[in-house]
Amino acid sequence: MKYIFLSLFLASCAPAWGVSLEEEVKLGQAEHQKIISKFGIYRDQELQSYINKVGQRVAAESSRPEIEYRFTILNDDLINAFALPGGFIYVTRGMLLHMNSESELAAVLGHEIAHVTEKHALRRQTRGKGISVLNTVLAVGTGQPGLYELGNVFGGAYLLGYSREFELDADEVGAQYMAKAGYSPSAMLNTIEILKAKDRIEISQARKEKREPRVSHGTSSHPDNDTRYKNAISASEKLLRDYDEFIKADEFLEKLNGLAYGKSRQVGVVRKNTFYHPKLGIKFNFPESWRFETLRQGVMVVNQVGESSFTITTARLARGATPAGFAKEQLGLNVREGREITIDGMPAYLGIADKADSAYGPRPVRFAVIFDERKRLAYILRGAGKYDLRKIADDRNYIASIFSFDRMSREDFQGAKTPTVQVVRAEEDTTMEQLAEESPITNYALDTLRVMNGLYPNGQPENGQLIKIVN
Repeated sequence: MKYIFLSLFLASCAPAWGVSLEEEVKLGQAEHQKIISKFGIYRDQELQSYINKVGQRVAAESSRPEIEYRFTILNDDLINAFALPGGFIYVTRGMLLHMNSESELAAVLGHEIAHVTEKHALRRQTRGKGISVLNTVLAVGTGQPGLYELGNVFGGAYLLGYSREFELDADEVGAQYMAKAGYSPSAMLNTIEILKAKDRIEISQARKEKREPRVSHGTSSHPDNDTRYKNAISASEKLLRDYDEFIKADEFLEKLNGLAYGKSRQVGVVRKNTFYHPKLGIKFNFPESWRFETLRQGVMVVNQVGESSFTITTARLARGATPAGFAKEQLGLNVREGREITIDGMPAYLGIADKADSAYGPRPVRFAVIFDERKRLAYILRGAGKYDLRKIADDRNYIASIFSFDRMSREDFQGAKTPTVQVVRAEEDTTMEQLAEESPITNYALDTLRVMNGLYPNGQPENGQLIKIVN
């Protein structure tokens, strides 16, 4: 499944899976602190209590009920769930966003519980250089190995994803646990389809944007039309107990109302094709259909095929500096067609720089330097194209974004709040196209809303159905 599953090598004469429960817990506890330090806990006590209730219900039916299972929601938008030895189980809010029933939640948690009870992490001995737990979680979850280098966690432990054999084992055993707890194992098939749909969208978008897709490696353990997998899950149906007494059809979705949407450390807020930075009190527009990305020291918008980009970064002002002097002396730009102007009443310098730094290497760059003298900040705006070696081919878009730079109004501050998930009931004439048009989601809103509601590729909500939107 599209979750991150961790394994480790324990140097011991006895088989690695022969360690005591106490040793398992110590291993998990040491890593738990690092996981929490990196991702942070999502602070919603009611939702956390609900996740724990479902998890404990499934864990009580496991083959190792003596373990004290700990279920934690991580404040991360990656679609991810994973387990550590000793019963430490994690699910991200990004994963919760893409589930649509309590049974699907039970399927995810049951799968992770099975990894613990079957001691997959302890049985999977690997060779090679050590990779940290956190690095593995991030790299596999995003399809970008080496995304973060945080150092070895177990001090010599070797970590890899689980084999297809262990993944199928966790699915089969997890399905048995959830069935005994009163959840239909067919929900496990639903979660796989949702995650596969998410990967299909990413592959389609990457093709349009002429880049490599960022997909996890987990779903590859479940090929389409996987008969063995479906038979294993279906076999658990005979263990199913009545669950009508404690499962309310809409309770799970109602618990997600108000869930934070997007990255945990967001830089400003995007509404359609306008970027707002409430902390700095500024905003600017960018071309429609361009995608928004966060940089280490600023923000960037890129056209759909990745051949044109526009960035904004900041720098501190020295006393007595001028925009023109800053561009030439501080930034080292070789300026042509430079002129001093004002933008929203702030002194600025607009021009073209030959062979300046850009997202594509040295290129002719349309730039502007804008001084906010009250805050002692310089805003550096740059536009460049991948293939523009002698001219600024997308100059019209760059100039439009530069001159849209503005201070935020009182109304802007009221509207530029961190986006959250809102659960609403569809009406008779509600369509996903209509919801996408009204959504603040910048990139591929229709596909995004459909996959998070289990309606991909072309489903529509039924009258009265609860659906998730971003508000």
